[in-house]
Amino acid sequence: MTTSNSGAPAPVPEFDVVVLGRSFASRRSATRLHDELRLAVHEAATVDSAHYDDIDHRWEIRVGRRIASRAKYVVDGDGSVPLHGRDGALLASDSGVVQGFPNLFRTAGGKGSDPIDYPVKCIGYMRTYGHDYVERRPQTLVADDDFPELSFDRPAPQVWVC
Repeated sequence: MTTSNSGAPAPVPEFDVVVLGRSFASRRSATRLHDELRLAVHEAATVDSAHYDDIDHRWEIRVGRRIASRAKYVVDGDGSVPLHGRDGALLASDSGVVQGFPNLFRTAGGKGSDPIDYPVKCIGYMRTYGHDYVERRPQTLVADDDFPELSFDRPAPQVWVC
């Protein structure tokens, strides 16, 4: 191993999806996302927390205070990792997709008989239609969309008026 004198930190690896936890659901999620959607998937079984970076629109996966990896999407496979969404809010819900936690899918709160099917289909839908952001809507609208409970638009930034 060579040593660098530059003092610059090592680059943080970035993936399409990070699957958190060590469970059967975690393993199945990672396999399906890789095989069916051809995504760069990282399985992170032993991490301390995950934080959403609202500036870069990426999830930071942390071990201690160090950012171990970054990802566009996070799939929480077993619910054992503390998740911090927009503005540092700690996740207190067990539903599949939660408002304030963009691009987060939870297999514990998934829909239907196969909870892993929901994130795979939703991310596949997003790739088909060119979306890179998903979050639960404050209110479910009546729509003929495949995912009427979700919004695929980033929230408008607050405008300061003096």
